[in-house]
Amino acid sequence: MFAFSDQLVAFQRQSLESSQAIAMASVAGFEKLAQLNIQAARASVEESVQKGISLLESRDVKALTETSSESPQSASDKFTAYAKHVFEIASETSAEISKIVEKQFSESNRQVAASIEALAKNSPAGSEGVETLVRSGVSVANATWDQVNKVNRQVVDVTEANVANATNAAGTAARRKTA
Repeated sequence: MFAFSDQLVAFQRQSLESSQAIAMASVAGFEKLAQLNIQAARASVEESVQKGISLLESRDVKALTETSSESPQSASDKFTAYAKHVFEIASETSAEISKIVEKQFSESNRQVAASIEALAKNSPAGSEGVETLVRSGVSVANATWDQVNKVNRQVVDVTEANVANATNAAGTAARRKTA
């Protein structure tokens, strides 16, 4: 019984460490996103001031019109680049969290298998059916987890492809609009 308690403590410790790693990966993702937003805000303020100065320095109506109607494509390209960065940060953070969860699940499976083996060695005669049932349940849970992971990867791949296509389409539409 004491060995089982040690296993439980080790499992709980590992779970807490995994939770901490997930939290830290999330915080790192938020930090990257905050930094991106700060850079975007700084660039926006600088560009707005420069555009305001250019408008103030315009000497005739033609120069004023040209200055005020500059670069709708540039704004679209900047938004597209910003959206791409946000998606990259989210994807990186998601991938890191997925690795942690997969590692935790794998370790949990190893510990469950070891526990089942320990229980099987100490189980009374005639309990083979229960042992088989438990092993079958663990096997089904593992197969389900594998299937969920495969579907999750497919969703991520499709989403990445859709974001790339939408980014290209937005850029093309902005270039056509300005042309």
